[in-house]
Amino acid sequence: MYRYYNRIFNVLLIIVLLLSNITYAGTSKNLHSINGDIVVGLLKTGEETYSHELGLSQTVYEMFNNFGVKTVLIDYNKIISLKKIQEESLELARQDEILAKKLTLGRIKVEVAKFIKEHKINRIFIPENYYNLHSAPTPCRQLVTEAIVTIVDDSPSIHLLGICGGLQGIMYAKGIEVVSVADLVSNKEQQESHLKSAPNPQQEDVSLQQIKIVPNSRLAEVVAKFLSPNENGWFSACFPDAHSGAVSNTPENRRKLELLGYKIAAFSNDGIIEAIEDKHGNIYFQSHPEALVVKSDKNLYLSNHKARQISTLVAIAIINDFLYRA
Repeated sequence: MYRYYNRIFNVLLIIVLLLSNITYAGTSKNLHSINGDIVVGLLKTGEETYSHELGLSQTVYEMFNNFGVKTVLIDYNKIISLKKIQEESLELARQDEILAKKLTLGRIKVEVAKFIKEHKINRIFIPENYYNLHSAPTPCRQLVTEAIVTIVDDSPSIHLLGICGGLQGIMYAKGIEVVSVADLVSNKEQQESHLKSAPNPQQEDVSLQQIKIVPNSRLAEVVAKFLSPNENGWFSACFPDAHSGAVSNTPENRRKLELLGYKIAAFSNDGIIEAIEDKHGNIYFQSHPEALVVKSDKNLYLSNHKARQISTLVAIAIINDFLYRA
């Protein structure tokens, strides 16, 4: 009985195979047309990165070929340039950071401008900063400084006076390089001369540092009432000085200053930039003329030093120019 059923099964199997061949022969043309529209992407590489990768990929490739479909090799080591993409991504990320900073500064500017308008402020004084630009405990001061600089650029009727760290913050806001005094003068004695009024430049009888005022500058016009120029047109004044940072005086940095509309108005004897003027007539000082005005009662009437008395009058003229010029 078993042999009988087995014989019947074999006969039926032969019939099915014959019918399948007849059907396939009738439809092979259509299948070829369909397969022509199928494209398989096979992820592989020309260089083996893990064991048996190439062999396994090749057998899969052959399998799809046997099905009569097109197979395209996606070589993951060639389809992309990873290093280039990473570099471009980093550049885009930096641009995003710049954009975020611009958006942040824009919002801060709106808030600061609103405050200035509400309080009808038309004079802004940015004093010294105990911390340098790179070690400040909060970024808020510099961000507000940057907002003030942009507001003053748009509103010349608002007078701006920056002192010491104030000057550095204003310059930094404009992309001007600010460096350590030690980077500008190597002589230890010269470096320390810029700290001779530290830690408190407003303290009575502090030592003063001489600055040389550039001929034909606005600052020269302001001080001319109390000072006489030398044979070359330069004026000399003495103010308290207490700073470890300064505006870089390299040719590139000075050229950038000029392109932005700034002029150097004074130097120290060792070449440190001591005063800068902007295109609106504002003057920024690395030294501390305001410290002499704060103690003007003692500097003018109780001091026996004529040089300090004259420097105090010059300092008062500078503050008057900030407050009352048109």
